[in-house]
Amino acid sequence: MQMVKKILLILVAAWVAFILFMPKQNLYFKLEERLDKEDIHINETHIKEGLFNLKIDDASIYIKGINLIQIKNLTFFSLLFYSQVQLEEIQVDQSLSSMLPHKIKNILLTYTVVSPQHLSLSGEGTFGSFKGEINLVKHTIHLDFTELNSAETFKRYLKKGEEGWYYETTF
Repeated sequence: MQMVKKILLILVAAWVAFILFMPKQNLYFKLEERLDKEDIHINETHIKEGLFNLKIDDASIYIKGINLIQIKNLTFFSLLFYSQVQLEEIQVDQSLSSMLPHKIKNILLTYTVVSPQHLSLSGEGTFGSFKGEINLVKHTIHLDFTELNSAETFKRYLKKGEEGWYYETTF
């Protein structure tokens, strides 16, 4: 029994050490490099690495050279078996205002190894709030709008269901 305790203690210590010393900024720069190949560029003003998280302030996302999205705060938190990305105060360019709301208060993406084929998604903005999931195997996105205030601009993309409005698409 003592041997099992020692092995478990070593595994837990190795896991914690791996997470604490994981090069979070280098992983982020590698992601930026990968996105550059798709002509997507991210400009940020400040990057702060914590023990379990990476925080990025004032990020601008350029797609094909056009500044389309502004994000005030982006926080990436990971424990390897559970990861979370939180985006706060998102502003979408006016050219996309017919498809997306101009301001989104926050978006939370969650991934767990318990359900490796799904990515949970929730958020809220001036239009109301939503929750849903991204299926990574079937390449589908499903969003249920729990509260829908003034969404006339993008309501034509939504469908009416038994529980309210929803959005579904494939990628």
